[in-house]
Amino acid sequence: MKLVKGDQCAMTGDNIQRQHKIVSAADAINAIGNHILRGNAMGTFQADIGLWQILARQGQIPSAKINQSWQATIRPFGKIGTSSQLFDAGRKSLSAVLQGANANPSASEDEVIDLIAGPKDRGDAQRVHQEIAKRIRSVVDGQRLVSLDTLIGLDDGLKRVANGEQQGSALLSLAGELREFEMPRPIFTSSERTEWAAGIYNNHHTELQMQTDLTKVLKSPPSRVKIEEARGQLAPFLRDTLVGLNYAYYEPPGAQLLRVNPLFVRSHDFSGDSVAGVEGLWRAPELFGQGSPAGGGAHLVGSLADLAYVLSDAEQDFISPENVQALIWKEVVPGLLSNSVVSRWWHVSRNELHAVALYQRAGEELVTASASNDALRSKVIDIFSERMSPERASWLDRSLSSGHPDEALSAITPADTFYLTLEFRRRFPQDGSDWGASGRELDHLNSQYPSEVSWQRLSRDFGVPHRTLAQTYATELLNLKPFPAFAGYSSRLMAESWDSNNLYWARLADETGYDPALLNLMAPELTRRMVEKIFATEFEDWQALLRAMREAGDEFRQGKIGVLPTETTTARQFQTQ
Repeated sequence: MKLVKGDQCAMTGDNIQRQHKIVSAADAINAIGNHILRGNAMGTFQADIGLWQILARQGQIPSAKINQSWQATIRPFGKIGTSSQLFDAGRKSLSAVLQGANANPSASEDEVIDLIAGPKDRGDAQRVHQEIAKRIRSVVDGQRLVSLDTLIGLDDGLKRVANGEQQGSALLSLAGELREFEMPRPIFTSSERTEWAAGIYNNHHTELQMQTDLTKVLKSPPSRVKIEEARGQLAPFLRDTLVGLNYAYYEPPGAQLLRVNPLFVRSHDFSGDSVAGVEGLWRAPELFGQGSPAGGGAHLVGSLADLAYVLSDAEQDFISPENVQALIWKEVVPGLLSNSVVSRWWHVSRNELHAVALYQRAGEELVTASASNDALRSKVIDIFSERMSPERASWLDRSLSSGHPDEALSAITPADTFYLTLEFRRRFPQDGSDWGASGRELDHLNSQYPSEVSWQRLSRDFGVPHRTLAQTYATELLNLKPFPAFAGYSSRLMAESWDSNNLYWARLADETGYDPALLNLMAPELTRRMVEKIFATEFEDWQALLRAMREAGDEFRQGKIGVLPTETTTARQFQTQ
């Protein structure tokens, strides 16, 4: 098995140091005796780190500031003994994240959302940014989360009251916003829930928030002790708002839980209170409570690790397949959905986008030409054998030998043709006569913009995360044979070895003249449509993914799938430089 990888996952001294820092902070949080405070600390800590990861992955934290901003993000959580200290830590950590991205450390909630929604430095990128920011805001609003502005305003105001610089009555309107959400009226009494759902759901977090009433403190004579306690009552609200921003960013296409359950974010259980016997709370979360009317509804229990995949796993059942489905749906779909959300294309140039399309077309030209050229066919099959099973490579050889290149191409993935071109150029740099028009154009593009269309850059920008295979959310292309599927862990490897979607969506964008930034909207929507079309005849039916992907692409070409709202959709024809 051959891996062609970039340098994103190298275990450098800086990486080891960052891992040591986060483990030390996690140990300090684990040592907190009060389980409610510990759960809020776990959530706040992970949410701030999650926002840092988003900005670092999007290139908004400069590489020169990565280590400095990482340490500043983690440092405030070194010692926490009270809820007010936790609030201070969460706020300082968020400020460090923003400073790392060269943003205002006291940014408003709208400014934070604008930041994580991505850059907006070009015309089309600005429209895409606005659409993504609007979707993030709609999730945050739908979850009834207290505004970051309100929480910071109350914190600053309470400090002024403690110092005698302001009257508590001036904060009453802000304090009232903490009580603007309501828990749904339970359909079971407490005794009935105890009888029928013992151990299923017991969310102290939301119940304590419902009991929070700062007006009593604000209306009474100022007391530093009471004001400090009041500041501490803001900590769980800050936790939810920061966690909610992570949820909203990773919302998978076709999501329903985040749209119809306004308590989904608040109910995230970091300390394991809601489900008895849960261990490994720093691991990826699990979904509990679904289908239990006596419980409190579906909610995640665990950390924020692997959040994009977990949300996609929870939301996949809300996507309705077009056909009787589906032997590979359960294990593959979450990977496809989360890949389309994690991958972002803010810094992709038009030349880079065009190069991805040329790599695929040049590979197809090589396959077609090899049907009538024995020497070329031997080279093509030799390269394909590195990423195909022996049976599939033999079938491909027979199809080409019998003069049926169209039949062969129908079963070859975009990742196959991309890799074929890449390896053919590397192994046979002098065989220029074998190239078709796309191969010659690719050579010209490479000679003009070598760094812009290099393998390292294409791998980073059009690869997918390999959470299980490489233990990272860094995006890269791994050219390897598809993993077999057995269910569970092994089938996540099967999904992570499917690298074709981003390459194919990029080709569609290039051929239709779209700006690369529009891939941020195209990829999730086309992936959702692809998922609806998957119809597998066996558990390892890779051709089902290929067929569904191409069918979704055909609908896009026919104008049946939109990208931006109609009034803002644009398509600028790409001119080859």
